[in-house]
Amino acid sequence: MVIFYISMLLFAGYSILIIYYWRCWISVPEYIPKQKMHSTKISVIIPARNEEENIGHLLQALQKQTYPSNSFETIVINDQSDDNTVEVVKQFKGVILFELDSDPVNSYKKKAIEQGINAASGKLIITTDADCIPPPPWIETIVSFYEEKKSAFIAAPVIFQHDSSLVQIFQALDFLVLQGITGASVYKKIHSMCNGANVTYQKEVFEQVKGFEGVDNIASGDDMLLMHKIWKKFPEDVHYR
Repeated sequence: MVIFYISMLLFAGYSILIIYYWRCWISVPEYIPKQKMHSTKISVIIPARNEEENIGHLLQALQKQTYPSNSFETIVINDQSDDNTVEVVKQFKGVILFELDSDPVNSYKKKAIEQGINAASGKLIITTDADCIPPPPWIETIVSFYEEKKSAFIAAPVIFQHDSSLVQIFQALDFLVLQGITGASVYKKIHSMCNGANVTYQKEVFEQVKGFEGVDNIASGDDMLLMHKIWKKFPEDVHYR
């Protein structure tokens, strides 16, 4: 009987929390980009390891962006792939390709992102994963939001693609809820959450918080741990789009 009451109490607490997040989520205003000439230089950073089946689709999607091609650069950092990832990337003209340093580290993805940022010429850094496919207005919408809000860090949603199998549908629903909690928590400034497949931050801000220094001993956290560092220094300039 005690277990039953504890379970009901936990269920009630969880329900209240989910309702709170839901109310916060529906209060997030829809962002409509303004039609204007944008001038911010962008660097899209893509760490990749054994992504020969995916990265070509991503690079094709970047070629179809509505943002002027001379205003953004694409930087791929090959994380010691042993497949044909490098050969696929080399097929795309203008894509900057780096090989990740072979020195042993705790987080190769953080090291790859850091290496890409060091070489980036853009004022604004956008990171994504090699298995993502952004829509054509992706960069233009981010830049419009940044130029309006002057954000230090922008968290943005990621959509989980799935087939009709029960397992993948469940995974998609779970991921959808997580994305809603992310948007609600960032908008209400409750805590810092994001997904590294779609985050943006100023290169200068990355340098001011000393990048991944202090969290580079942790294998994961190239997104949330960095976001938390930036949040502590620029609490009013972390936004959700």
